[in-house]
Amino acid sequence: MMANHKSKGSNRLSEPDDGPEASAGGYGNPPPHGRFKRGQSGNPHGRPRGAKGCKQTVAKIANEMHWVVEDGSRRRRSTLELVILQLRNLAAQGNVQAFRAYNSLLARYSPEGIETCRGYMVVPEVLTIEAWERLAVEVQAYQRRLEEEAEHPGKI
Repeated sequence: MMANHKSKGSNRLSEPDDGPEASAGGYGNPPPHGRFKRGQSGNPHGRPRGAKGCKQTVAKIANEMHWVVEDGSRRRRSTLELVILQLRNLAAQGNVQAFRAYNSLLARYSPEGIETCRGYMVVPEVLTIEAWERLAVEVQAYQRRLEEEAEHPGKI
């Protein structure tokens, strides 16, 4: 059993000398021969010179270049570009998680000076139903003429 008595000049609790069990150490209390010496850190030599950290590893992989075929032509793209393009494609297919991640990337990294598509909406004049029907007939006739010209280029 441990006796909790204070020695005269110290604020630390001392243990009676019961033999080898007293200095054996335990969790959070290593034995004296396993403790760091005064003034010495736990990692005296530090990280080796050639060792790569997590940031360097991610940067190396993200910047690796790959050959890909897009629209029938070969092109070089980085791993990061390929991942972002795949994320965009998944978002366009309706994947909600990909959509959220892609929008988050756009919000965080898109340039500040570029605005989203804005413009003017041209609204035609107010027409009656009869006028709309006449306009539709004219447009259909025009489309038919274009199709006929495409089928028989020199006749018309």
